Parts: sequence; C-alpha cells; structure tokens
Amino acid sequence: MSVRKKAFELLIEIAIYGKYSNLLLKKELVGFDERDKALISNIVYGTLQNYRFINYQWKDYTEKPVKREIKLLLDMSVYQMFFLDRIPDFAIIDDAVEIAKGKYEGKYAGFVNAILRQVQRKGKRSVDGDDFEQLAIRTSFPTWIVRMWAKQYGMETTIKLCEDSLHIPNQTVRVNTIKSSKEELLKSEQYTEGNLSPVALYFKKGSIAATEDFKYGRTSVQDEASQLVGLTLHPTENDLVLDMCSAPGSKTGHMATLMKNRGKIIATDIHPHRLELVKATMRRLGCINVDYQVMDATEASKHFEPNTFSKILVDAPCSGYGTLKRKNEIKMFMEPEDMDGIIKIQKGILNEAYKLLQPNGEMVYSTCTLNKKENELQIKAFVEQHPDMEIISEQTIFPFEYDSDGFFICKLQKVEQ
Repeated sequence: MSVRKKAFELLIEIAIYGKYSNLLLKKELVGFDERDKALISNIVYGTLQNYRFINYQWKDYTEKPVKREIKLLLDMSVYQMFFLDRIPDFAIIDDAVEIAKGKYEGKYAGFVNAILRQVQRKGKRSVDGDDFEQLAIRTSFPTWIVRMWAKQYGMETTIKLCEDSLHIPNQTVRVNTIKSSKEELLKSEQYTEGNLSPVALYFKKGSIAATEDFKYGRTSVQDEASQLVGLTLHPTENDLVLDMCSAPGSKTGHMATLMKNRGKIIATDIHPHRLELVKATMRRLGCINVDYQVMDATEASKHFEPNTFSKILVDAPCSGYGTLKRKNEIKMFMEPEDMDGIIKIQKGILNEAYKLLQPNGEMVYSTCTLNKKENELQIKAFVEQHPDMEIISEQTIFPFEYDSDGFFICKLQKVEQ
C-alpha cells in the first residue's frame, strides 16, 4: 500500500469515524519503515492541524456538495502541496487521482484532478474576514472559540494560543523516582531536562514506548503541565487519597511516587477497561500503594463514608482545549454546546468530592482545558456553594508558555468550622 493511500485511510478513520489519532497511528504504522512512518504521520497530523485553512484553499472552486472521503482526499493533497516542499505537485496530484479511482467507482477522479490543478495554478489564497475570522481560518479553529478565548483571555493571548496549536509538541516523560532518578536518566543522550516540572525530561527522538526505560518503568509518558497536578496536591506517605477520574493513570503513578509507595490511593473510573489501564501502568511503574474501584464519580458518596479522605484529586472530564497541538482532531469536532454537559458533570463530581473530604483535608481540581466556564467560574460557583472550602492556589498554564499542554490547577482546603 502506498504511503499516501495509508494516510488517506487513517484520516477517514479519525475524521469520519472518530478514532483517536495517536492510538490509531501507533497501531497502524507497525511494519512501515521509519521514513514512511514519518511521512504518513506528517500528512495525517498536518491535515488535521490545518484542516480549515486547507479546506479554505479549494472549497470555492466547486459549487456542488463533496463526499466526505473526497473532501479529506482534497484536504490532504492541498496540505502536501502547500506544506511539504520536497514532494512535487505532480506526484501529489497523480496519487490523489489514483486514490480517487478506488472510491465511488472512480467517478470523482476527474473532479479531484480538476480541483487540485486549479489550486496548483492559483496558488495560496489570502484569507478574508474580520480579525476573528482571519485568525480562525489561518490557524484552523472554529470562529466561535476564537471569539470565546478573546473575551476570556484577551486577543493577544488568543493569537498565541491559536498559533501554538500548529506546533509539534515536545515528547515528555516523568522520571519514576521509585525506580530511577533524573540524574541517572540524563546520562543518556536521548533526554534533555524539562522546563516546568522538576521530574520532567524531554525525549529527543523516536518512540518513548519502545525504550528500555519505559518498558521497565523508569519513565512514564506525561506532559509537564500535567505533572504539576500531583505536585500541587503533594500527597505524603500518611495520606489516604481518592483519585476520582484516574485513567489512564499517569497522575496516579506520580502521586504514588510522591508518597514513596506508602499511604493509600484509591483510583477510580467509571469504565472497567480504563481502570485496567491504570492497573497495568501501576504494575509497570512498581506502584504498590494503589487500590481500585469502578464507580461513577458523580455518585462517589454511595461508595465511601463522608469525610473519609485526607486528599482528593478531581482531574475532571473536560473539553480538552489545552491539548490541541497534541490532539489535532479536537479542533475538527468541537462545538460550543459540548461544554454544557461537561460542566454539569464537573459540578457533580466536585460536590461528591466535598462530601468525602475530611475537615482540614485538601483537594485539587484540574482540567486540561482553557475555558473559564470549566475552570475559574466552576470553582467560583463551588466555593460559593461550600463556604468552608478555601482556595489555596489557582493557576492557568497556557501551552505557549512552556511548550506544554494547557492546564488549570486549583488547590482547595476544607476549613474546619
């Protein structure tokens, strides 16, 4: 199978059938050599990352509706024409026509050829519209989120957020201090020191999962901003900790190491198969102070007595707008009404956490999104409802600041009355 045909098939799985890009590529690129893997990944991630901009380049050249698969084929071809300088246009167009011949009995092959030839002749179109629209098209965002961010954070920050989403993110690991140390791992040339977390290392090249360090549990894949969540809660070996939405387990493992494998963490998730991922991660990392509970976090008080836990982590379900350079496909699917249901779930989990937190106990609420409705305003409403909850610290990490994911982290304490 040709490289471009494979990229096309993967894009269909992601953009039409909703598969996760990172998991799909990891599974489907087995057997390809490193050069082909790199090109397929570039085409897939580049097309997703720039989906609106590249669609803008050809959509006005046709008045008729275009089948979703053919639209994706045109998008990935235009991406290559404008962003991959080493590949000649004729090769991109010829391959696209051949791929089109295998779809819908080949009746769109001529259409694909005509559109791409027109793009080739006319070159890159300038972007029209007001400031919001131009930024949204240029960086491939829905216009509504550009307007929302501008209202919440200001236009200067919004521009940085949008432009940052087009960058390739660092590969970051957390040092598992149960099994190794930063100093020991830095003896290898494959790592450099992180900028934000004291136990973060950047992995220079290749697959982290293929390294001996990962296989034997000396490292864990975890973004730097994510590592600050456990550090903020700072559980000790004397704590009983509830991790309310623990899968896939990176923060659970970090807390276990901070506790030096003592004390106790109860890791929970609503989905049994996702809790199995947490168990597998704990086995690989050598974390032995974790127990597991399948449960709906919005009904946590049905499973535990009130005032049970000295520390609670609510790493809440969220819209994920802080992870867009790592999960490009989110930009294609995001809708403003999506957050309505999520905000209700977050509120429910926070209220359950409150019931289970001991007096003088501490709680961290975190999300990997950039949206004040899910972050600052969610916490404001929670504290107003529970006056004995006091904010100790509140932090928004923008992804352009440290080349990390975007995160919101709030630490609270239940003050004994």
